Amino acid sequence: MKKYIYAVGTFVLALAMGGVPAAAVANADNFYNVGSVSGSANLNADAQAGGTDASTSVSARMSAGERASENRQKRQERRSEAASSSVRAAEGLQHMSERAREVLGGHFFFNLESTTTQAFSFAQLQQMIQMRKQELDQEDASTTLADRNIVKHANEVRLAVHALLAAKPLLGGIGQQVSQIAQQVDASVGTTTNAEAQIQARSFWTNFLFGGDSAAAAVIQNEVAQNQQRIQALTQLLSQANLSVDVQTTLKAQIAAMQLQQTNLANLAQKEQSQWGLFSWRF
Repeated sequence: MKKYIYAVGTFVLALAMGGVPAAAVANADNFYNVGSVSGSANLNADAQAGGTDASTSVSARMSAGERASENRQKRQERRSEAASSSVRAAEGLQHMSERAREVLGGHFFFNLESTTTQAFSFAQLQQMIQMRKQELDQEDASTTLADRNIVKHANEVRLAVHALLAAKPLLGGIGQQVSQIAQQVDASVGTTTNAEAQIQARSFWTNFLFGGDSAAAAVIQNEVAQNQQRIQALTQLLSQANLSVDVQTTLKAQIAAMQLQQTNLANLAQKEQSQWGLFSWRF
């Protein structure tokens, strides 16, 4: 500011004396040069700031694009994992069935429930349940008296599984989940039925001397514990789905029958494990 006043004063004085000294002109030029440099610096700073903003905007757009690409890739990976899980689940069911035959001797062999046709209306669902029930009743009638009750208990669960599988088109978005859980319950039927048969086949003297069959009871308890979780999952899925009253009532009744059989099996296993024999202390 002092330089500015000095330059202006010198210039005015020179005018009054009839000329402009070179020093005054130099001072004035220096002042304006300083102003020009300052202005240029400001312009350059503004330009750099604008460039930074533009770079930031481009970077933001690139980041958004990368995030979108990453999200698409994650969705594809999840779909691939879901497909792989379905394959592994099917393989697991087969392994469970084979393992049950190895451990328990395979007194009973049940084919896993499947439906070549599915119900697209409540009337079709009712018809399919009735037809399957008739088939299972015929199986009951063809077994021996000693095994009839055991087979009947198993068929209650098999009928419930059949109903859940047949209802898949009526369940909308939860249809696939319900079917997978029902198949897992179905795969356990052979295991629990053979364990129950093994317990029922023990003689009075065997129980008197050695107590209950704790090994078969443990097999039942393990399967029942898993089935209880599956039944709970089925109940939650059905309660959350937007289903017609008829379909929901019918399927809940089948799940209740499934639950009753699990309760009966749990009681049998508990009774068997609590039964002590004359030589139980040795085992």
